[in-house]
Amino acid sequence: MCDLWRNTLVTKTPPGAVPHQIQHAIERLRVDAPESSRSGSVDRPRWIKLYNSGCFFDPSSIPPDDYESIGRLVSGFDRVIVENHPRFDQGRLQKFARHIDGQLEIAVGLETVQPRWLSRMKKRMTRDTFDDYAMRLRSNDVDLRVFLIWGVPGISHQEASKWTVMSALHASRMGARHISIVPARRGNGWGEFKQAIPDANPMVLAGLQQQLIRRIGHHTVVTVDLWDMDSDQPGDEREALEQIGELNQRQDRSMNQKT
Repeated sequence: MCDLWRNTLVTKTPPGAVPHQIQHAIERLRVDAPESSRSGSVDRPRWIKLYNSGCFFDPSSIPPDDYESIGRLVSGFDRVIVENHPRFDQGRLQKFARHIDGQLEIAVGLETVQPRWLSRMKKRMTRDTFDDYAMRLRSNDVDLRVFLIWGVPGISHQEASKWTVMSALHASRMGARHISIVPARRGNGWGEFKQAIPDANPMVLAGLQQQLIRRIGHHTVVTVDLWDMDSDQPGDEREALEQIGELNQRQDRSMNQKT
């Protein structure tokens, strides 16, 4: 339901390719950082996201033999965030965790708890699958991040927000540390559905984010992914986008303080 499919490979990832990319990115990070940051006198990057347009623990995407090399490369970070589907695990999570010294966080696309939609999205999981995985992560001292989708074909703004709230409450109950709300966009995986996707109105999304922060923000961070949402909009919509951006940053700062 997003753009990550545009960057996937049609063959298995060659051994060593991913560590090479991570090393290149970290070197660029150091080159681009201010001198004071490189010397450690101001805030340095403490977290690293290893999003790979797929499932981190899919051995076709990330060869398990590369886990040790990846672990060495990210040894200076306090938190390592990867994304994964519950069906790709089978002990590989524990194997990778042994090679990192920071806190491991797994991002999972729950999408929605709206009945039948996980099947219609071909997610190859159920809400029970997600719940079992969330509990398994908790038992292994691994943090949970959750992606939720706002809006599916054929529903109103009101209904889209209602199901996002219900999905967020469920994710929070299952221990989600961070919930990222992703507005559905046309052209990404929706081709077989004839009904229209509700427009992601910035004012609706801003109100939704504030509501969720009030309800679960004391222990779960809630951000809205704006993707490439156009900021050149009428006054009220532009102000709503700016409000979302500010809340996202505030929530991120809050999360950073919790490490």
